[in-house]
Amino acid sequence: MVGLAAAAFTATFSVPALALKTLAVEHPVIATGDVLVHADAADGAQVGQPFHADELAVGAAAQLLPKGKTDNSDNLVQVVRLAPGEGAAGLVAFSAICTHLGCTVFEKLSQDGLIACPCHGSRFDPTRDAAVAKGPADRALPSLPIAAGPDGTIVVTGPFTGPIGPQ
Repeated sequence: MVGLAAAAFTATFSVPALALKTLAVEHPVIATGDVLVHADAADGAQVGQPFHADELAVGAAAQLLPKGKTDNSDNLVQVVRLAPGEGAAGLVAFSAICTHLGCTVFEKLSQDGLIACPCHGSRFDPTRDAAVAKGPADRALPSLPIAAGPDGTIVVTGPFTGPIGPQ
């Protein structure tokens, strides 16, 4: 009788645990070789279409996602053109997820050329590797190495330099 009760007790907790495991959704993360695509329809771009380096003027920014991995909001990338250049020259890329509490930063740069978070006012300087210019965030946005592909699209060449969002 005790053995039967123990088996019933074990089953009572095992079955829900197995059910929860099957409900877990896998979120693919950004990786080397991913092509970046438009995340929204800003400036007439089509969502999901590859982003080309020549689409961004100096001092402008765009938010992009890796093609085929758009369901994971941690993959959102902020690309900023700091200087004129061919291909990826003059472009920098960072996580678009604030390191304070995980809000998505504004796509457009502030009037003073900073990446701004709408939630608590953190500002990040893209000219200084997205260093914190104003808190409450206490660390920079992780950067993402990028390059131009043969067709002018932007391709990820390595992982983010640090953890995404708050830690």
